Amino acid sequence: MSPMSSSTYSQPLTSSDQSKIFIFGLLLVPSLFFVGIIPVLFLAFGVWMLKKNADFSHMETAVRNFRGYWFIVFAGCALFAAGNVLRVWEGNLDKWDRSYAVESAFAWGVAASIAFGYFTLVKVLFLNPMRGHERWIEANGIFTSKSKAAVPAAKQADVNIVHGGGLSPSYSVADELIKWSKLKDDGHVTLDQYNAAKDKLLASPNR
Repeated sequence: MSPMSSSTYSQPLTSSDQSKIFIFGLLLVPSLFFVGIIPVLFLAFGVWMLKKNADFSHMETAVRNFRGYWFIVFAGCALFAAGNVLRVWEGNLDKWDRSYAVESAFAWGVAASIAFGYFTLVKVLFLNPMRGHERWIEANGIFTSKSKAAVPAAKQADVNIVHGGGLSPSYSVADELIKWSKLKDDGHVTLDQYNAAKDKLLASPNR
């Protein structure tokens, strides 16, 4: 993994990414009347397991289950639409039956399109915006731009380096850099704070 991608993993989502996820959440509301609550439960369970275990793989599993459910709905609707189209194409229907078959084919076709839309949008508007921010989401959640975890007291002195605090005369630059790298990876400090501390450490006379 490149240094850039590693640092991105521990950065908060952008406002654009958060907006996409929020919009997808709003789009889920009509689906409750279309197929019920089951697909929403898949995602809700994934979010709950993510918070419980701090493991982003639960979210990916939830999205796979969500997409699998909607693909089954899509396939069923598409088959019913195709069946009615076939009845019309065969031409063995009277006027009323033909009209009913055409309307049914259209209705099932619209339903299939909606199902395919949810199948696609959950990846475009929900999962993809979170990718590249896995570590941050595991530690802090989706809709936050600041770390929820307090920086351990033992490491607060390290954070003060950025703000001009004094350095311990007995510190080891290598150890301090390792501490800062872990703080960055855990989402306790931003990339800019990490770089500022690293520059001060490398420029200190105690090296």
